[in-house]
Amino acid sequence: MNQQILFNDDIAFDENQQAWNFTGLLAGERITITIKTESTLKLTDELRFNFEDQVEEWLEDNEPPENCKIELLYK
Repeated sequence: MNQQILFNDDIAFDENQQAWNFTGLLAGERITITIKTESTLKLTDELRFNFEDQVEEWLEDNEPPENCKIELLYK
């Protein structure tokens, strides 16, 4: 894990998008993260950790987008 991002505690499920949305701070910039899921999942500490881990893995291989929005499909 690169730990270059600090995740905020504002995770919420958006029924319309069928996705979890939350924010974080990356190099002083606020970013918005959307993780689409195939079904509604119950939010647990393990699921939250999995989301954060997936974002950190993505950032290891990709540059942060200019629009400060990351959209992923939950794996």
